[in-house]
Amino acid sequence: MGHVSCEGPNSRLYEFTGSITCDGSGDENTKSLSGNQVLLRGAQLRNTDWIYGLVVYTGRDTKLMRNSTKAPLKRSNMDHVTNRQVFLIFLALLVLALISTASSTVWNAKNSNLYYLQLPSGSGATAGQFFLNFLTFIVLYNNLIPISLIVTVELVKYIQAFYINYDQAMYDEETNTPAIARNSNLNEELGQVKYIFSDKTGTLTQNIMEFKLCSINGHVYRIGAEDGHTSIQTTSLQDVLGSRHQCRDEVIEFLKVMAICHSVIPEQTQEGVVYRASSPDEQALVNAARSLGIVFQSRTPDSITIDVVGSKEEYKILNLLEFSSDRKRMSVIVRTPDGAIK
Repeated sequence: MGHVSCEGPNSRLYEFTGSITCDGSGDENTKSLSGNQVLLRGAQLRNTDWIYGLVVYTGRDTKLMRNSTKAPLKRSNMDHVTNRQVFLIFLALLVLALISTASSTVWNAKNSNLYYLQLPSGSGATAGQFFLNFLTFIVLYNNLIPISLIVTVELVKYIQAFYINYDQAMYDEETNTPAIARNSNLNEELGQVKYIFSDKTGTLTQNIMEFKLCSINGHVYRIGAEDGHTSIQTTSLQDVLGSRHQCRDEVIEFLKVMAICHSVIPEQTQEGVVYRASSPDEQALVNAARSLGIVFQSRTPDSITIDVVGSKEEYKILNLLEFSSDRKRMSVIVRTPDGAIK
């Protein structure tokens, strides 16, 4: 038995402050907790059969729910222009109605002696008649506001969404996925796109990373045959590893670094070892090293085991420096099987 003392619900995803006390209240039974011991909602358990867990936040108090925000309503440039023009037309309508009402009041005052018009008399009647005339002119001028235009545009967008959903050119046969127009507000913006600037997160790409070239000690190496897309003189890594090349030791050392410096988790399946990585870059590097004979086999909290051309080597992890935007790299300090620190 025990209890957990921690901070209240908050939106900080990567920070957590608390402690857990087990079997008593002494300091020796109290352990500190940080963000490394917290699993966020929706986390998946991999390469582990089971764990003991304790729910700290539930429902709307979870960190992910605290970070969730209402999706903003996206409007196209044409919507903004149309709304602005309709607003200006409405202001013009009010001005015209006001000018017409003032003119009508002046005319009625000059022709109040005409009994057959049955014009109201008195200050109170004049004020009431002014308001009624103002409303009358607004009704007379309401055709200035293009209400039917807005309805027609929305109807056209709604129909265009069906054309997008059933467009054969936007159908992916490999994944059996058609295009889905979840929102028809931005249909006309699609025809104005000339350039797409995209990162490598897979938002607009397949997010497939393949190891092509590398530079080792000033020499450029490739995997497989030349594809003709580069004018740089390259050497095949397979040729170097399969012979007594003078740079063979350098290449093997480089591939060892690729198989060690990462955060990939190996998962044992019926087909063999499958690599699970949060970054496709790391997975591509580890797969490239495996295809060249340097196989990443297993990982523990303090060691990594690799297979170097049939020989197993275990490296003790002394420190792991996570990737950061400032350093723009990830580093690992290990103790090699012969006792050296690298």
